[in-house]
Amino acid sequence: MKRIVLTIILLLPFITVFAQDKVLTLDEYLAIVKQYHPLALQARLNEDKAKLTKRQALGGFDPKLEVDQDRKIFGGKTYYDYVTPEVKVPLWYGIDLKGSYAKVTGDYVNPENKTPKDGLGYLGISMPLGKGLFLDERRAAIKQANIYAGVAANEQRQMLNDLFMSATGTYSEWLNAYLNSRIYEKAVELAKVRFEGTRLLYKNGDKPAIDTLEALTLLQSRQQKLTEYQLVLLNRKNELASYMWQEGLSLVDLSKVNVVPDTTLIKVARPDSLLNKDAATVAETHPEVRNYNLKLNQLDVERRLKLEEVKPTLNFNLGVLNTGRNIFQNINSSWIGNNQKFGFTVAMPLTFTKQRAAYSLAKLKLQEARFALLDKQNTLTVKWNNYRNDYYNIENQIKFNSEIQKNNQALLNGEEFKFRLGESSVFMVNSREQKVLDTQEKLNDYYTKRIKTIQYLKWLSNSF
Repeated sequence: MKRIVLTIILLLPFITVFAQDKVLTLDEYLAIVKQYHPLALQARLNEDKAKLTKRQALGGFDPKLEVDQDRKIFGGKTYYDYVTPEVKVPLWYGIDLKGSYAKVTGDYVNPENKTPKDGLGYLGISMPLGKGLFLDERRAAIKQANIYAGVAANEQRQMLNDLFMSATGTYSEWLNAYLNSRIYEKAVELAKVRFEGTRLLYKNGDKPAIDTLEALTLLQSRQQKLTEYQLVLLNRKNELASYMWQEGLSLVDLSKVNVVPDTTLIKVARPDSLLNKDAATVAETHPEVRNYNLKLNQLDVERRLKLEEVKPTLNFNLGVLNTGRNIFQNINSSWIGNNQKFGFTVAMPLTFTKQRAAYSLAKLKLQEARFALLDKQNTLTVKWNNYRNDYYNIENQIKFNSEIQKNNQALLNGEEFKFRLGESSVFMVNSREQKVLDTQEKLNDYYTKRIKTIQYLKWLSNSF
């Protein structure tokens, strides 16, 4: 009878906790986050912002229609009546194509403003030969809008990477709490069996009362530990729910869904393809570094625009005049001598103080961005090397603690054998078993750290 009771005490029951629960894998979880999370939806708006920014810049080349009318009537007489519609079509290289039609009537029209009876048509161009020849605001806007498309794509990628990084950290903590809860669920059941068995042995006079108190204290201690882990598990599950949205921008109620984490993640294979990446290459391809390079391009466009300001304004205008609305009829070999309108505008400040200062400031901003780029590349390189070192260290710690776990389990098995022979005590068996539990908790922590470290490496290398 005594041997049967001892065997029952040492039996570890295998409890099928959450047997009917659905496993929520990390990939499934991240797919939900990517599809429905508000920050993921916000990241997608960057594409639309880039398109609208490009469209806004293209608006600088929209044709423009202007109609100028001025009339004066006094004492029943029409002094003058000016009607001048004009169409201006902005072209590349700062050139404006202009077409207009003017008709002036009245009794007191200035002779230079008189037009033929059928009106006067005009077709010509306006071209900058000084400031604005190589770059002007509308061309700069197009160039910067094209660069912004890359910035928007990188910002979208970075927002998703940051979101996945945070979401994965929450998932791994949920997995850790789940693993530790399962450990102590089994430990509590075992402590109950041992307590009941020890109490039975005490009633039969085979064990002293102190062993019963020892078994009860152990049971209560493990129940307390289990309660703590169950609270942590509940909180981690609530944190997990904050990343799980559904259509209609409503959160998934995980309290009504029986899901458990994927425990196979603790046996994940070494990601050699990830670990073998060069730190410098990782730093160059990171979205933040790409954004710095794109920012440099934007600042260079601004610098070139400011350089144009350090030039005199010299606008050249040339066109052909025609009677009536047919603006093409006088375009022939003799139009310059007979039917043309020519003019130019020259303007410039005497010192260019403001313009030179603005250009120098643009160069300083560019240099400042280059320094920031170098610093960011160095920071990412250091982070990559550190996280890779962390991964190798965690791998070694898992290996060491796995061996320690095997040794502690062997010591526990030996202590249980001595206990069955009556050469040990419940206290010694419990002490050995507690070391097994402590080592398993430490292993679970390292498993969690390994998952997080892999995700950090993916975040740095833009591999999500």
